[in-house]
Amino acid sequence: NQLASGGNDNLLHVWDIHNTSGYLHRMDAHQAAVKALAWCPFHSSLLASGGGTADRCIKFWNTHTGACLNSIDTGSQVCSLVWNKHEREILSSHGFSQNQLCLWKYPSMTKIAELT
Repeated sequence: NQLASGGNDNLLHVWDIHNTSGYLHRMDAHQAAVKALAWCPFHSSLLASGGGTADRCIKFWNTHTGACLNSIDTGSQVCSLVWNKHEREILSSHGFSQNQLCLWKYPSMTKIAELT
């Protein structure tokens, strides 16, 4: 019942689809454009977001409270995020400067694999 949006203003907003009066949360922790968003398939209030070149971070959010649960610097801009539906893992794709794919174990964020 939530919608998330991120933009070039470095902001992430979470909206309640049943409440049109305004957003639930406004998160400003990214230091560059919010380039990627992915809802967790095994926890409905867990959202991952990825930042652009000046940020390079994957951040994890509790969308009920708006709290940032974790942040990891990936070393390059995050272009997309996809959760594994069968394991507690998340795949990130990256642009400048390393142009790689990384598979991470969640919640430890241990890098399992990297394709360059």
